[in-house]
Amino acid sequence: MPKLNDRDVERNKAGIEKAALRVFIRQGYHGTSMREIAGVSGVSLGNIYNYYPTKEALFQRIVERYEAKMEPLRTAALGSIEEVFTVAGLERLAAGIRKIVYGNPDYWRLMYIDVVEFGNRHFAHSFRKLASNMEERLGDRLRAATAAGEWNGVDPALAFTAIYLQFFTYFLVEKLFGGRRHLGVPDPVAVQQLVSMMTQGIWRTPPEAKKRRRKRVLHKMRTIEDGQGKS
Repeated sequence: MPKLNDRDVERNKAGIEKAALRVFIRQGYHGTSMREIAGVSGVSLGNIYNYYPTKEALFQRIVERYEAKMEPLRTAALGSIEEVFTVAGLERLAAGIRKIVYGNPDYWRLMYIDVVEFGNRHFAHSFRKLASNMEERLGDRLRAATAAGEWNGVDPALAFTAIYLQFFTYFLVEKLFGGRRHLGVPDPVAVQQLVSMMTQGIWRTPPEAKKRRRKRVLHKMRTIEDGQGKS
């Protein structure tokens, strides 16, 4: 039998991985056999083992292939933001994250399989040092944002990472968990409300400030009353 060229090998592997992903998503990792993957892919069991020594090696390769696809999408979502903590900037971030979630649902399903069956062994690296990675990607823009107003001292990389994860959580609940307006409003309104909270908070005047102001007023009134009583 003639030896396959590199292009044919890659095409065969891509077909096997596509079939394996389909079966993993339907049955989970431990509920899937290599024989089933061979049947779905149309490749002999022996030939699959020529490419992947174990089922986990095949699973790992699917994760790596997806990561190679996702990284440019994440980079594009972050690269579109110039002023990171502005309303317009965060709305663009939300739109980019929505596109990532809605366009790649099987990536997230694969991640949840990994969480349940492997303790997130294959995806954990993407969450480690996430805030540090944001600092590397957006450092200049994060520092510029702290100079744009009266910054409250929160680490800007931490703040941005928390916002980034909040948008992912919102869209994952909508897309994968069947949330269907789980915040009670359609996506554009939900994003607007979330961005409003992120940029303005939820109080016009924080309760603590109102209490302090009330104490000052009461103290001033008592001082005036005491002064009138002595006169």
